[in-house]
Amino acid sequence: MTIIGKGVPSYSFAEAAGTIRRFSSPNDVIDSLDSDLETTIALVASGGTTFLSPILGRLGGIICLDGTLRSHLAIVSREFEVPCLVGTELITDVVDGMTVTLAIEDGAGVVHDVAQAEAPDSPADVGDAWWAYIRRVGDEIAVKDFDVTVSPAALDALIAQELTDDRLDDLIQHMGRAFKPEITRRSGFTSELFPMLPYMSMSVIEDFHSYAERIAIIDKAMPAEELGRRLREGPNKVSPLWIWMIGYHFLCGRECLIKVGTLAPGDRREDIRAVVDFWRRLTLAHRGDGTLDYKDAGFTNRYLPGSVVDELSGGAQALDSPTSKALKRLNATVSGYSFLYFCDSRVGICDSGPYPRSGTRQTIVRDYLSLAPSSWAYPWAEDLAPTYVGLTMALTFDRAAFTEFEINDWGTTFTEPDQLLASVDEAAVYGHRADGTRELLAPESWAEVATDLSKWHMMLYQRFAGMSREERILAATTMYTSGLRPFAAVAGVTGEIDWTMSPDTLALYPDPLDDDDRAAEIFGSALVANGLPGSFSPIR
Repeated sequence: MTIIGKGVPSYSFAEAAGTIRRFSSPNDVIDSLDSDLETTIALVASGGTTFLSPILGRLGGIICLDGTLRSHLAIVSREFEVPCLVGTELITDVVDGMTVTLAIEDGAGVVHDVAQAEAPDSPADVGDAWWAYIRRVGDEIAVKDFDVTVSPAALDALIAQELTDDRLDDLIQHMGRAFKPEITRRSGFTSELFPMLPYMSMSVIEDFHSYAERIAIIDKAMPAEELGRRLREGPNKVSPLWIWMIGYHFLCGRECLIKVGTLAPGDRREDIRAVVDFWRRLTLAHRGDGTLDYKDAGFTNRYLPGSVVDELSGGAQALDSPTSKALKRLNATVSGYSFLYFCDSRVGICDSGPYPRSGTRQTIVRDYLSLAPSSWAYPWAEDLAPTYVGLTMALTFDRAAFTEFEINDWGTTFTEPDQLLASVDEAAVYGHRADGTRELLAPESWAEVATDLSKWHMMLYQRFAGMSREERILAATTMYTSGLRPFAAVAGVTGEIDWTMSPDTLALYPDPLDDDDRAAEIFGSALVANGLPGSFSPIR
């Protein structure tokens, strides 16, 4: 890498990478308040602190052309643990948008021009590097280093690329390699209330039968990439799992149909292309950094703008023993309710993050989506009327408390030690109302919210308990196969889509999909014990 500047490091920091943004006046700072600054390297002329104070803790790094280790900026950047070089001498022009790293070499601070030396020079080069990454095979759980720097312009170009047969096959194989270890390390497919393998097999098959036609209507009204951008603007709008299901459930259904012998791998290629490309564009736009899944992104699931996380965390209160206990009870209550609402699935629970705060502190944003009648249009939820239609929790903790931490594409957090809430010491809880407003809930009200949800939980439980086996299978199938409804609602085309179940799917019920063992054999042998490197067959 080319060294383009040298300065004095304010403390001993690890290498930091980001893009240059020059701040010359208070208006520049104010204009950045709503921006995601985690990868921004601020370039400033002098070493005063107050100039950058509204954003200092959110920056990825600072290059200051003046100052010493005694400068206020050096002192406060150390406290925030924001990499900072003071008294920096630049040996070349530095412009906004330039990709650089700040590092310490032999005790001296240096600025490297990464974009010039290492990153691809054009969106076309980025596209080539990205597809090379897609073709690469990872380790035993499909982890591989995501080594592609994707600028906003390159992301737009990547989204616009045509999904040729070669690229489609490459992408399907990448998805299959990513999915197989996830499905094999799942906790299980059992439920006392809902026959899971019959309804899971039936729902993914229905997705394969119906998605291409439904997606064509949605994509025409609002392109996938526009949907993705809109749905990352705030909390309680979407779960990454909803996006993930579009591509993966569709391909799971394809494999099940190949297994039962009603479909050949090369059949319906254009439908496959349309659905996988919709998923690809939606995912890229929603994640915003060129990654397609949490493994690409270092076992993280970050998509909310920094300003949104700051706003949510701004309402947090320090927890003592009673409020920590109240939070745990509320979380457990709404979690149980959400699992029941979504037929023993995690579709309504979503964690995103972890989002860096100051030092080793981090925040996850936990959304409980659709606690009442919603765009999912479930018949069993039509008369539910809890006080809030959704909840959002901003949970802050010290990352040093955990040896392992991951948030997967299903919006589920796994930690070691495994009691996340035991380490949460600051929390904010927000209630979302049906009119779209959001309110911060005082800790004193958390028990009341939990009690309210418990009442509706019992009503919903009795409703499901009164159903026959067939009714539960069809209800749970409806739960999953309604997965495009939230996107259709945003695009304004819910009423233009036929949401009835395909006759081709119904032809497989009750024989063979009502039988637990036969459904398990179809699902398991199609996606796991299939003799393939991944879960999904190539298209040719």
